[in-house]
Amino acid sequence: MKWTSSLSSRYLFTHNGRKGHLGNTLAVLGLSIGIMTLITVLTVMNGFQQGFITSINEIYSYHIRISLEEPEDYEKFQIKDIRSAVPFTDQQGILTTPRALNSGGQIRFLDFKAAENDTAFHEQINIIEGRFPANSHEIILGSYLARYLAVLPGETLQFSFLNPSTTSFENRELKITGIFNSGYYEYDRNLAFSNLSGFSNNSLIVGIKLNNHFRDRNVIKEIKASYPDLNPVSWREYNSAFFNALKIEKVFMFLIVALIFIVVAVNIYHSMKRNVKERIAELALLKAIGGTPKDIRSIYTNQGIMISLISTVAGTTLGIILSSNINEIITLLQRIQYKFYEWSQFIPWSQNSVLGEFYFTEIPIQFFWQDILTINVSAFLTVLIAAYASIKRASRILPSEIFRNE
Repeated sequence: MKWTSSLSSRYLFTHNGRKGHLGNTLAVLGLSIGIMTLITVLTVMNGFQQGFITSINEIYSYHIRISLEEPEDYEKFQIKDIRSAVPFTDQQGILTTPRALNSGGQIRFLDFKAAENDTAFHEQINIIEGRFPANSHEIILGSYLARYLAVLPGETLQFSFLNPSTTSFENRELKITGIFNSGYYEYDRNLAFSNLSGFSNNSLIVGIKLNNHFRDRNVIKEIKASYPDLNPVSWREYNSAFFNALKIEKVFMFLIVALIFIVVAVNIYHSMKRNVKERIAELALLKAIGGTPKDIRSIYTNQGIMISLISTVAGTTLGIILSSNINEIITLLQRIQYKFYEWSQFIPWSQNSVLGEFYFTEIPIQFFWQDILTINVSAFLTVLIAAYASIKRASRILPSEIFRNE
């Protein structure tokens, strides 16, 4: 093992007796860049996905939903993993301002007293102006809905809807007490909140929040065991189409970017195969003095291991650093873009459009160490297979044939 490892290091960093091996250097660079790119892309994608999932679950869908006939029944759920239980009902309708501006929207009438302990909801809702409604005649609007209707806290609007209890249209005057910005455009544009007290609706739902939303299946089993007449619905089922789309998107992004590994593996395969042909006499001599086919394979397999280790360490380190500073890098690029835009205004024939704005104030990142481990293991195995395949046939050479030909 000692002499095979020594030759592996020598062959890795030399070529035809000269220092430096372009093929292996490019392989290390390509693999490192591939790992760095894949970690950065998946980290940013995980950040956006988890942000969407958190916003959807904490603001709108809850972790578990249960339809109840009696509003007081929500107080009976005393399971240790449950963080909060809030009764609510949704109502679609038309919001109309005194200036005759109108927009379709959805008002969620919820029990704010029960939601007081739901700190995550208050954090995600992010009131930028005003306060939460205190009674059934007050309302809080999403920022883009308020902008579309051109209203501010303190003003009133009319909510027209079909009351399912009486099957007749009703008009209710509501006073705007605040404006929220969740960072999720669909909610900011179409959603509003009001107090459940004084609003009658047959379709009352209890939204349950968990300490860990991944334990939803266990909690549902406990609820069904204690209350078999109830039919709880998990956030996975309620938003299955959206979350499955996110999962498929992540898988395909992984496959697309992972093509870099295949390109690097093919490069390593041909590079090592060419290196074997150039050193065929040396390998024959090693076999003549006692080297086994396993020893010959170990020389190039060790090269693959060293290339993998160098690349994974370098690529993972660069990927974590790049992901952690992605917002600073984007800010720097934006400044460069703005400077270029300012300078271009002094060029008479330039026709540069006005720069747009991002809806997100920052790019979220989320490290999943199982993703990083999967990337590194995939890169390691790909290179190892390529290295082994390149030497498999050459390790069976006969020294007598090589020396006779020489």
